[in-house]
Amino acid sequence: MKANKVVVLGGGVLGSQIAYQSAFSGIDTVIYDINDAAIDAAQQKLDQFPDQYAHDLGATAEQLAETKARLSLTLDLESAITGADVIVEAVSERISIKESLYKSLKPYIGEETLLLTNTSTLLPSQLIGFAPNPNRFLAMHFANQIWVHNVAEIMWAPATPQTTIDDATDFAKQIKMLPILIQKETSGYVMNSIFLPMINAALFLWADDVADPQSIDKNWMVSMGVDRGPFGFLDIMGLNTAINIEKGFLANTNDERYQRIIDKLQILVDANQLGVATGQGFYHYPEPEYQAAAFTQV
Repeated sequence: MKANKVVVLGGGVLGSQIAYQSAFSGIDTVIYDINDAAIDAAQQKLDQFPDQYAHDLGATAEQLAETKARLSLTLDLESAITGADVIVEAVSERISIKESLYKSLKPYIGEETLLLTNTSTLLPSQLIGFAPNPNRFLAMHFANQIWVHNVAEIMWAPATPQTTIDDATDFAKQIKMLPILIQKETSGYVMNSIFLPMINAALFLWADDVADPQSIDKNWMVSMGVDRGPFGFLDIMGLNTAINIEKGFLANTNDERYQRIIDKLQILVDANQLGVATGQGFYHYPEPEYQAAAFTQV
């Protein structure tokens, strides 16, 4: 399968990245969102990517100009998805929101259109009943900063045809992702099954007043020889997204420790300190404190 038109539903942190990566890979790409404020916020995210692609990938001015020409944003769902080969849904991690959106696609979606959800916690079998074309539906989960962390985790429901899995794999390669096939449905996929326990361990230490975020990150960075710690990753993820994930853990476990995490994160979110997206979270951006050599010096 080769995609000629891609539509991304939702221009948030990952939605905007997926759209830009798609356009950078030579595909006409449309971002659909629900109101002018969301469109403006998506455009602000898109405007940050040329410098990052030039720095991280050596993208040329010509490549970046061509990418910009392939990208558009719209509030018109019908015009967005008509003729789309691939639709990537990248909205909030709430089943009710995804259900409503999927139902709205039904009058316009093509029979062969590949419908992908970028959910990081929900299973395809939890959503496939809402999909307007269930035989062409599966999950494709991306890491943050996808132009450098270019992995696409592909997961499907038990009855999904092999041809759909193959087409999703082809699309991942077309947008320069390394496809990782998840052979059995599991919440968290591979990456988050490893990553989120580490994040939660750090959050528990913070919520229980064992150590502050900067001390936890310093320990992790020096001990593991990495360039950022759990709270640096949380800032990239977005603290509003982190709250939604923690609410999911709370609902599934009834462990009151998650409520303590949510309460502490909510203070930052209420102050619009969401992380990288707003210029401040646990650190200040675009030059977070953990990037300074002095952060981990004795």
